[in-house]
Parts: sequence; C-alpha cells; structure tokens
Amino acid sequence: MKKLCALWLVALCGLILNQPLLADDLKAMEGKWTIEKAEANGEAIDPEALRDVVVTITGDRYELLVKDTKDAGTIKLDEAQKPKAMDGTDTEGDDIGKVTKAIYELSGDTLRVCYAMEGGERPKEFATKPDSQLLLVTYKRVK
Repeated sequence: MKKLCALWLVALCGLILNQPLLADDLKAMEGKWTIEKAEANGEAIDPEALRDVVVTITGDRYELLVKDTKDAGTIKLDEAQKPKAMDGTDTEGDDIGKVTKAIYELSGDTLRVCYAMEGGERPKEFATKPDSQLLLVTYKRVK
C-alpha cells in the first residue's frame, strides 16, 4: 500500500510540475501607478488631462484618485487567457456594481490595459479605433 501511495504521489507531482506555472500578476501589480499615455476611440488623450490620475492596487482592490474624486473597486484576473483578461467591478463612486472588461499586459514597471467602455465586449487586442468604445492606457509604477 505504501508503494502504491508513493507512486501515486510521484505521478501527481510530475503532473503538477509539468503544468505551466502562472505568475501572480495581481501581487506584481500592487503599488501606485500613474498614466504615461492613453487613447480612446483611436485618438490620443491630452497628457495634461492625465497628470493628476493615480491608481493604487492593494490585493484584489483598486483605488482611482483624480484630484479630489475617488473611485474604487475590485480586480479579477484571468492569466490563462490570451491576451490576459481583467474584470474591474466598481464598489464606490457613481457606477457601483458596474463591471468593466479589459485585457492587460504587465512587464516590470509598465502595465498596459485596454478597457471596453460602456459595458462593451472584452477587447481582443491592444488598440483602439474610431467608434470602438475602447480605452487603451499605459501605466507606469510610481517608485
């Protein structure tokens, strides 16, 4: 019986170790972020309008501050999707309960997120076009 258990354990470990390990992107996203650049519906957004935006991620929660206005919610990631998927659910502010579908790409201190505005379908690529109702944002980590 002990041999059978040991063989089963070795086989199970082999299966686990052969599976691709997913990075914990949510943990890697923790911290403060500012917007480096953004575009909506195919047009760049004036950098001056983005200067006062700060996003703070702690655990599975985000807080968005724009001057004196605060919005907050939860983040759910699906790292297995290609591209990786993100759902943000507002828990404070004007849109409580609203879910925004997005895709994201995290590389060191740069986070790119393409959001579906107005409750649209999840974007398929990191690009916006006229009337696409998509918002593409490149965030930089605050050091």
